[in-house]
Amino acid sequence: MPHDYKQDLVAIKEWMSKESHIPEDIGLEDHLLMRFLHSCYFSLEATKRCIDKFCVTRAHMSEVYNARDPLLPNIKQMLDHSFVGTYPFDGKEMIIFKYDDPATENFNFYDFLKIISIHNDVWVKHYPHFADEHYIIIDMSWISLKMIPKINIQYLKDFIVYLLESMPVRVKKVVGINAPSYYEKIYGLIKSILPAEVIEIIHIYTNVESLHQFVDKKYLPIEYGGEAISLVEFDRGQRQQIVDFRKFYLNDNAWKADLLKKPKQKNVDNSMNGSFRTLAID
Repeated sequence: MPHDYKQDLVAIKEWMSKESHIPEDIGLEDHLLMRFLHSCYFSLEATKRCIDKFCVTRAHMSEVYNARDPLLPNIKQMLDHSFVGTYPFDGKEMIIFKYDDPATENFNFYDFLKIISIHNDVWVKHYPHFADEHYIIIDMSWISLKMIPKINIQYLKDFIVYLLESMPVRVKKVVGINAPSYYEKIYGLIKSILPAEVIEIIHIYTNVESLHQFVDKKYLPIEYGGEAISLVEFDRGQRQQIVDFRKFYLNDNAWKADLLKKPKQKNVDNSMNGSFRTLAID
């Protein structure tokens, strides 16, 4: 008998109606709730925990989830130098990210995380497909030692774990490519405070060829020697979606929990040292 996903949606909405701290806007679209259900392998209890953590942590991260107007000069400048694309392969998906501003003096840590959050939100809201697994590919060719003093290492760790534990994706691997020779100095700063479950799925290489052990070359965008649509071209279409989605980004409370209404006994561990959702469920 096929699974009744409609009943799952009804159950999640009923639960949300009893949780006064969960924002109403998170339940307005069935597509969004289906993303959470799918990412949690349709476990209702895991989905509830994921939605709760997703909303609560956003409320705690005002440095990232406030002032995200894509037309603000600082945000637009970083959007102009960031490229994100989603590429299917063998029932799975790669989400490729590249930042290419050579002027390191323009790098702002919190604005950089805002750009990631902006891309993530438009993907969650609009991307139509539900993949069995997600591979996060990060082109690290832009990283410079000059950026280290600008990075809040603890905050970066929390943001990374939040993305992996609370975003509605089935992350299987995070692969860094084209890393500079000194990447270990940078990665070492954060590796020591990352949960062991996260470290296990991270792979970093100084070239792009090493990626081929995970993904057939033909599925990569043309910039990386593949046959798929250019990353720049893919991002161009997504940029228009971001602008069209501007009203959402102007709302600093979008998809955020009301922390004043959250019962104390249900507080989420905001240090984010809990179990790694996507691995634990698999």
